[in-house]
Amino acid sequence: MIKDKVSALEGCNRMLRINGSLDEAIVFVQAHCSAEELETVKQAVGEVMYMVFEQMLIPIYKQHPDLVPEGQRLSGTTD
Repeated sequence: MIKDKVSALEGCNRMLRINGSLDEAIVFVQAHCSAEELETVKQAVGEVMYMVFEQMLIPIYKQHPDLVPEGQRLSGTTD
């Protein structure tokens, strides 16, 4: 996906920050909205997080296995 390792690392870091922001959105909704709204938001956020990992992070990690965060194992990317 991204051949240059430095650019791949920066892309991964940005995607992980997106996931952090999505987590923060869930915390906000949990504090300010109904349980029903929270479940709807959690479902939507889960789909976005899945896409970030499936479409961006996993392809980068497969190309650059040394960028996989310590302690994280992804099928097909690490031994």
